[in-house]
Amino acid sequence: MVQIIGMTKEDLFNLDPTSIHRLLSEEEIVYVAATLGSYWQYDYEAARKGKVGLHAELKSLRHSDGFFISRILLQCPNIRKMMAYQLVFRFNELGIPTSVWVAGIPDGATELGQDVAKIIGAKNAETQKKDGRIVLLSSIGPDETLLLVEDFCTLGTGFIEAVQEIISKQPKANILPYELVIINRGGLERIILGGAGMFRIISAANHQVSSWKPEECPLCKMGSVPIKPKATDENWRLITTSQLAKTV
Repeated sequence: MVQIIGMTKEDLFNLDPTSIHRLLSEEEIVYVAATLGSYWQYDYEAARKGKVGLHAELKSLRHSDGFFISRILLQCPNIRKMMAYQLVFRFNELGIPTSVWVAGIPDGATELGQDVAKIIGAKNAETQKKDGRIVLLSSIGPDETLLLVEDFCTLGTGFIEAVQEIISKQPKANILPYELVIINRGGLERIILGGAGMFRIISAANHQVSSWKPEECPLCKMGSVPIKPKATDENWRLITTSQLAKTV
């Protein structure tokens, strides 16, 4: 059996995704993210020593003490395919018929959705971000089933936007009542969307990070400054080094 814990970054980059025939544990998935440098966690111990550094501002505008960045986790095709297989394993556990369409919520899960679609033999529903909003480019027929896939979930903001866009283009689309995500970082179990129903979050791993409204953020009160971690590569470098003894 392939042992994930203990692998180096190079080991992971050379890993054959088809060699894993089991569900990975939550610890293993978070280990992969951390080893590849796609996971940041606020260092409270460093803060107690005066290094308050930076913290994350989420898409929802809430502030957080932890952040996963998918463009680093999923940049290597074999890691992305491994995560796609993990989502398919969990989808198969639901015991429902294969979906006709799969859509990866952009930008983070665009290629992930393509991988999931290929594995289960579904069509890829093309979506992309245009002027900051999600746009569906594929033509989905009435009553055709569609499964949504996302990289990480906190409050379901991107998922809700994607569902609303799909319904606006095809009101009779049969969106399956699930969202497949690699890591559920917000602790949500379901998303209820008026006019669309309830959607269960099916995650490969649950790893909750704290988040607060800006006016209630304890990190701000400590003097830490919020930053959007994935806005630029420089932002990611800044947040991951802001509490080190020497900033590089």
